[in-house]
Amino acid sequence: PQEQTNLQYFSKTELEKLFEENAIDAIKNGAEKIFIYCNSLSAAIDYETIENNIGIPVITPLETYKKLPKEVRNVAIIAANGISAYRIDEIITRHNLDVNTISIGNLSIVESIEEGTSPEEILRLLNLDGMIEYFQGINDERYKIDSILLGCTHFPYLKEEIEKITDLNIIDPTEEMIKKLS
Repeated sequence: PQEQTNLQYFSKTELEKLFEENAIDAIKNGAEKIFIYCNSLSAAIDYETIENNIGIPVITPLETYKKLPKEVRNVAIIAANGISAYRIDEIITRHNLDVNTISIGNLSIVESIEEGTSPEEILRLLNLDGMIEYFQGINDERYKIDSILLGCTHFPYLKEEIEKITDLNIIDPTEEMIKKLS
């Protein structure tokens, strides 16, 4: 997880060069699409330019955020780190003009998942239930949260447990990404 967060401080040019070189190697080995199952890496590079350079689709979670369901008006973004939260927020506000956002980057969630802590313990120990309670407690109709966006590919691990404590819509980009593979 720390390496993931360090991506936001890595030289963007060097990271893009390394990614493009690896993508070209993958193409030489028969890859027809590149699948980045990581918001942090997707946010740290210009994947759209790389996609144009290498000539095959680059599938990332970020593409999913360009077209949110029509019923989404106010979304809480929970990401692994600041750059992911910022980039997801930027994409949502650019492509979904009527959507308001609250963005949070929290690496401790990723670390707890990787340590094997159970979803219910993570919610309790990191007070994520309190954070969700905060989202649900926003009473100003202009900003009342209707959806929680899982802005890290680790977070579907918590999805069922989150659904037990809230009626808010949970946005998980995984299914849309998998559809793009076929």
